[in-house]
Amino acid sequence: MTALYKKEVRAFLSSVIGAVVLAVFLLVSGLFHWVFPGQWNLLDSGVAELTSFFLFTPWVFLFLIPAITMRSIAEERKNGTLELLLTHPLDSHRIVLAKFLAGTTLVAAALLPTLAGYLVLHQLGNPVGNIDGGSVLAGYFGLLLLGAAFVATGLATSARTDSQVVAFLSSALVCMVMYYGPSALGSYALFGDVDYIVQWFAMETHFRSIGTGVVVIADVAWFFAYIALALAFAQRYIQPGRA
Repeated sequence: MTALYKKEVRAFLSSVIGAVVLAVFLLVSGLFHWVFPGQWNLLDSGVAELTSFFLFTPWVFLFLIPAITMRSIAEERKNGTLELLLTHPLDSHRIVLAKFLAGTTLVAAALLPTLAGYLVLHQLGNPVGNIDGGSVLAGYFGLLLLGAAFVATGLATSARTDSQVVAFLSSALVCMVMYYGPSALGSYALFGDVDYIVQWFAMETHFRSIGTGVVVIADVAWFFAYIALALAFAQRYIQPGRA
């Protein structure tokens, strides 16, 4: 499993798509948070905080992470190497887990350079260091959980097809629906007293809760349960005879 994990990470980082995806993420994040004026600009708020970054990044993830996961299983299926993997001493569980850990590692690698923003705001605070480090840590933890959930979703959709394009589009759609769909639906007050239950199914609800700096076990458990379910679907789809 370790060998497959390393292979996945190396394959992405050494590919043109990998370099473009990471470059686009950092470029978009840099432009919106440091160059373009508006609600997402960290300097325009006049407060040393990363709230805008944490609220904006999930929308970038909706396209970044499907680009990371689209080839994970779809390409293996297209090239006929998925069956080869399954004949090795690797069961479907370990294959999916290795690819999930590799994808989550890449998400963490993409987030790592953005810590420079925290260092800048730390120095710009009045006085220096006047920034809530605990809230920032919780926000990054929330982004990592959200990224892992998107990776698991991407693996499940990639396992259903041998087309990277189909895998990308379907993953982006499912991630968008799961992130914002129930939250938006519940906001229309169509279900009366159970609107809050509808919103509970939205990733956005649990991510925003963590992003405010309050890490509640229930929110973390929700993400772990969702990831486990998505990976179970991915494992089921790569079984011989399924597509």
